[in-house]
Amino acid sequence: MRKESLCEGIRRIDSDADYWEFVETVYSLESDSLESELDVYIDHRNKPILDWADNEFLADGKGYESDYMDEEDDKDSEVSMTMEYEHEWDDEEEHTFDKTVGDPFLDKLSGHISDDDEEEANNGKLKDVVFPVHNENQEWEQMVLVLGMKFSNPLELKLCITNYAVKMDMIYGKTNKQGKGCPFRLWATWMSSEKSFQIKSLNDMHSCARVFKFGSIVTYKWIAKHFMNHILQKPKMSIRKLKAKVSKKFNLIASVGQYRNARKYAFQEIEGTLKEHYAKTWSYGEEIRRTNPGSTVKMDVDVMPDGTTYFSKFYVCFKGLKDGWIEGYRRVIGLDDCFLKGICRGQFLSAIGRDANNHIYPIAWAVVSVESKETWKWFIDLLIEDLGMGVGHGLTLISDQHKGLLETMKERVPAAEHRQCARHICANFMKRFKGQMFRKLFWACDAYENGICESFNFVIEVATKRPLITMSEEIRIYVMERLDRQKIKGQSWDLTICPTIRLKLSKLKDLQRFWKVIPFGYQQYEVRLGYDAYVVDIGSRTCACRTWQLTCDNPNCPVTFPRYR
Repeated sequence: MRKESLCEGIRRIDSDADYWEFVETVYSLESDSLESELDVYIDHRNKPILDWADNEFLADGKGYESDYMDEEDDKDSEVSMTMEYEHEWDDEEEHTFDKTVGDPFLDKLSGHISDDDEEEANNGKLKDVVFPVHNENQEWEQMVLVLGMKFSNPLELKLCITNYAVKMDMIYGKTNKQGKGCPFRLWATWMSSEKSFQIKSLNDMHSCARVFKFGSIVTYKWIAKHFMNHILQKPKMSIRKLKAKVSKKFNLIASVGQYRNARKYAFQEIEGTLKEHYAKTWSYGEEIRRTNPGSTVKMDVDVMPDGTTYFSKFYVCFKGLKDGWIEGYRRVIGLDDCFLKGICRGQFLSAIGRDANNHIYPIAWAVVSVESKETWKWFIDLLIEDLGMGVGHGLTLISDQHKGLLETMKERVPAAEHRQCARHICANFMKRFKGQMFRKLFWACDAYENGICESFNFVIEVATKRPLITMSEEIRIYVMERLDRQKIKGQSWDLTICPTIRLKLSKLKDLQRFWKVIPFGYQQYEVRLGYDAYVVDIGSRTCACRTWQLTCDNPNCPVTFPRYR
């Protein structure tokens, strides 16, 4: 500004009001011929200005002459200015001049037309000014409001304003007609010809106090969009932890209901609505059959009298798991179920085997709407068909006290040996036989509970909170990763007997020194310890003590007997 020092005379143009003040100042210079010059500094963002900032022709008036209209001319005529350039440019200066004044946005505003525009102007066309376009994938703290910026829809504009408000610690609302309060103003309109929202007027200066509660500005959807990955990676994250993360990152305060709804909305955004989710189940089953030939996928629905279809049952048994159990795993299968803990209620049925190292081996699983005798029949029939179990010869099934499972096993696999979880048996016996002696004798058996299924249920606890397809995918990925780890671990063993079994045999060898071995036939022995005597048949793999046959220490004595004889 004229007649002021450099520090006090610089004015920044931030809004339309500042611009009009600048225009009025320029017009006022006409009456003062002695001070008819006004220095203007233009900041070209993202463009180097050091190369041409020192060029004298930009600030020196010797390069051109200005001829203004005399005051005696018609005062009603528009003020005009003609410029005649007399400076002889060298190549470097000419290149610099083109680089500084060839800004299409400034040319459009100033009325200057470039050579290319002149050709298009002859055809009746002018190049449009390129306004900035909002990038919705930009980080929230980098979002800024720029005059002329375009948005795809009102929601995109509102989200940008919300991010800007949180970053600047301010709250916004509808425009105050009196213009009082914070000077921040933004006016945007819908451009019907371009199908976009554009900021027409902006004053980004604000003087309001810092806020922490943003009211209706920060919604649960806004929180969910910013913490989508955190919520999905840690679905068990408590409301308190989510609140702490939001407060630390954005320095704001929201209600508990907003955090709860944000977590719920995050799951819905990724998994879709339940109706759309379960409609994809048929396609999911076909995709498993296509990518895993030989796998079994069965699905059943219930059709109501009004024609409405509801999900009923879903069964999966992959080809690799099926062949693995048939080829070399122990003939022991644990059957169990657990509740689905997500929005969709139901039962998760599983069939788990034991591998050569006495660890769990998932075979097949299913999701049913309710546990009953019919659903267990449906599951067992599919399991018999996939594994070729027949009537159950040489097969041992372990289960808890499930509804209808005992009757189903007697009907479908009558030759199988069925063992129940000892915890349920103990609970029933303790009602009649109480005392520590009974408890000590009861828990002396080797495998007293359905631990293989319980371990698997514990691993998939988080997955059971998901809808069907998401849950199935998480279980599939877990099984694949587990089998790969077991394969790599097994390849590193230089043993013919797995480590877990080898450790158990080593413990039994420590007990065999107290037993006396008396052979009386081919692979038949009598073992004695004090007043106890048992017959061991190595050929038939039996022991008279009946302590899970070869897992007791009695048969281990005659096996190692020839070495010490």
